[in-house]
Amino acid sequence: MKGSDVMAKKGSHLNKIKIKPTGPLADMIGSKPRSRPEIVKALWKHIDKEQLKGEKGDGHSVTYNGRKYVGGQVIHCGECPMMKKFCGGKNKVAMVQLAKFTEKHSVDA
Repeated sequence: MKGSDVMAKKGSHLNKIKIKPTGPLADMIGSKPRSRPEIVKALWKHIDKEQLKGEKGDGHSVTYNGRKYVGGQVIHCGECPMMKKFCGGKNKVAMVQLAKFTEKHSVDA
């Protein structure tokens, strides 16, 4: 079972399970096996470095699972070729979708 199949509490042993980034995720953060929290932290570092996060009041929104995400909850994938590939060719995604894409581009280490 992958560590990301179950929601782990902080300090849980599930946060210590290593997963290996693959494909476009590995292109952005490297392919070294890491815990899920370390991968998420590295991904957000890339998003911040490339300035891909929307801002409150910028007028951008995206709908995911019937819910509308606006401003700072929007990631502008189209502005970074690696991020766009990671997000399945989409130009904008809701930040909550990042977990789904991370799962798609990682394997158990």
